[in-house]
Amino acid sequence: MRRLLKLIGIIIVLAAIWIGVRALIAPPSDFPVPYRLTIEEGQSLFSISHELQDAHAIRYTKPFEMLMIALGSERRTSEGEYYFKKPASALEIALRISGRQFGIDRKKVTFPEGFTAKQMSDRLGATLPDFDTALFLTLAKESEGYLFPDTYSFFPSVTPDVVVALLKRNFEEQLVPLQQSMRTSGRSQKDIIIMASIIEKEANKAEEMPIISGILWKRIDEGMAMQVDAPFLYTLGKESSELTRKDLASNSPYNTYKNKGLPPGPISNPGLDAIKAAAAPVPSDYYYYLHDRDGGVHFAKTYKEHQANIAKYLR
Repeated sequence: MRRLLKLIGIIIVLAAIWIGVRALIAPPSDFPVPYRLTIEEGQSLFSISHELQDAHAIRYTKPFEMLMIALGSERRTSEGEYYFKKPASALEIALRISGRQFGIDRKKVTFPEGFTAKQMSDRLGATLPDFDTALFLTLAKESEGYLFPDTYSFFPSVTPDVVVALLKRNFEEQLVPLQQSMRTSGRSQKDIIIMASIIEKEANKAEEMPIISGILWKRIDEGMAMQVDAPFLYTLGKESSELTRKDLASNSPYNTYKNKGLPPGPISNPGLDAIKAAAAPVPSDYYYYLHDRDGGVHFAKTYKEHQANIAKYLR
């Protein structure tokens, strides 16, 4: 009897081992194909294993969790989206989410400095065919100026709220080194970003930005209208050469010919160079500037000198 009990015990242990091994090396018969697993940042192993079991991607949670712990990955799962075109074993899944083999390629999207929310929306739609550009534009418009232009990598199924949050978080991180400069400027962050969004459109090169910033802040501080064309591109979609007298006389709050001071909000999403220039303008004797047809900048101290530059470089 004792031998029989011992034999039964061995059989039970071997059966348990076999069940555990089979649970790890053989996919469930009802594995959902295709299967897409999304792991959020900070999601626990317990949550992941139960999500996999609920989806019938693994048979049992405990063997899977033990395997992840054995791999040293209970706290190192890679957030992202994983795609399985065919049934995968628990071992394969564990190896995948322990590294960075997502199975779905991220798409790179580059937003140049000075892009507006609308331009960002168009680029996202061109790169991610299923992206909800209308919802993105609705969300992004509220944060115009605070969506940092950069190169990002997105999964094809990324949602507009996630993209907006990422762009805003990048903006906040990029501004950390500039906080002291912004505080000592005597200007509010809002005003600096509005000015930076204008500088981004008014300057052709980074080295021009601090001087142009100094000119525009001086006009404001001395009670002059800024008289810049860039806001019309934002509100009307018109370049300087397309503006009419009617445009320049419009009652838009973004009309910097008719209204003194800054417009009510940013007209683009500026990069670091423009933000730095807005926070730390370079003083000069200049009041005017223009760009010739080759993009070169020409400064002037008086309106008479400015008129001469117009006659020389633009006519």
